[in-house]
Amino acid sequence: MEMKLKLFHDAKAPLANGHKRDSLLMMPDDEFESNHGFIQWAFPTAKKSNQNFNAPVLDLGSAIWLAERNDVSEFLEDMSVRFLEFLKKNDHWKSRYNHNHLRISRAIDSLRLLHSWELADWFYGQVKTFAGQSLELMPDATVHWEAKASSKHDRVAGAFVGLAVGDALGAPVEFCRRGTFPEVTEYRAGGKFDLPAGAWTDDTAMALCLAHSLIEGDGFNAKDLLTRFSRWLEKGENTSTGVSVGVGQNTLRTLGDFWRKGTLVAERFGSKNEGNGSLMRLSPVACHAYTDLQKVRDLASAQSRTTHASDIADECCQYLGELLARMIDGQTYQVVKGELLKSEWNYPVKSVLEADYKDTSEGKIKSTGYVVDTLQASIWAVENSKSFEGAVLKAVNLGDDADTVGAVAGQIAGAMYGYSEVARHLKTGLVDERKIYVTSQFLFL
Repeated sequence: MEMKLKLFHDAKAPLANGHKRDSLLMMPDDEFESNHGFIQWAFPTAKKSNQNFNAPVLDLGSAIWLAERNDVSEFLEDMSVRFLEFLKKNDHWKSRYNHNHLRISRAIDSLRLLHSWELADWFYGQVKTFAGQSLELMPDATVHWEAKASSKHDRVAGAFVGLAVGDALGAPVEFCRRGTFPEVTEYRAGGKFDLPAGAWTDDTAMALCLAHSLIEGDGFNAKDLLTRFSRWLEKGENTSTGVSVGVGQNTLRTLGDFWRKGTLVAERFGSKNEGNGSLMRLSPVACHAYTDLQKVRDLASAQSRTTHASDIADECCQYLGELLARMIDGQTYQVVKGELLKSEWNYPVKSVLEADYKDTSEGKIKSTGYVVDTLQASIWAVENSKSFEGAVLKAVNLGDDADTVGAVAGQIAGAMYGYSEVARHLKTGLVDERKIYVTSQFLFL
């Protein structure tokens, strides 16, 4: 936790120049222009300032703490408006080089990290409007602004938050046979684990473990990942209720091997190695490495092998990872599907990918814990819907392993439509949504 930020927001501690948080909103334009230190406090980011070495730097924990506070969200909104008022009334920043360009970059970055992609995108849109034709004078700045406000970040958030939304919608009807429960249309409480509405299961918990491992380790580390999985199972870390639920047989057995023998790659045991536990948690891989498709495949495979000794699960993860990565990078679902069909896939994955799901009835779709069934059911749900919400609801209403089918469909639909297209009630009703959103943005800084 960045204690300086905590004091600034929580204790209303003054800055070196005497300003407190709320007084920053009332600075006159001349002081707004000449005061060079306040902007790092108003809009903190994860990058160290080259101008102010004492400025706060966001780590993941600090960012989550800030994003969860309504007063901080309101302050960011108000500060955005104040900054835009300054830009609208002054013209000196409309030039090839001006220190306000760096401030704009910082504001876009901070708003996206701590509030939402939507607010960052709106702020940038206003900047472009105020700049008008002068935007042509700022090509270097515009490159940075475009990158920080890119819709790729929206799709990153969609893929990760979408996973959790599908998981939470499906959790209450997990293990219920299709057609034996009232249609799921929103979050509801109950289910085998008696979870509150909007709470999620092992799918999202393990995805958070994977994400934190990638972020804090700056890449894949099997021992670190399995240690985090162990803390989730034993201590309830990264859970929605403080208690771990839903651990699968493959994961439980391999974590036991890790505790006893330090095993980092799962060993085959019996006939149930092809579960969907490594597929359900996958989206952090694509969010972290979407610009490098080979790295996505390698990470997808490596994280799968920590708990699942299965070539089939491995290949399903590679397919989903590349599918998500390509969509996050801007390709449409249909284009990506066509490109991936050109790759070499083994049976039964190949047969799943070649199927025409527009002509496949629900009765032919299985929603079991078998990884191929899960991938197939998720693709079917996405291809037979026209929105994010439609896709995840279609997926979870298949029943059986509803939370995981929902989680995988949520990853695909989230990357396709973006976080901004996820219905507001699905965001606000999701337990720890702010934690999941902020984590998604730290996966690719």
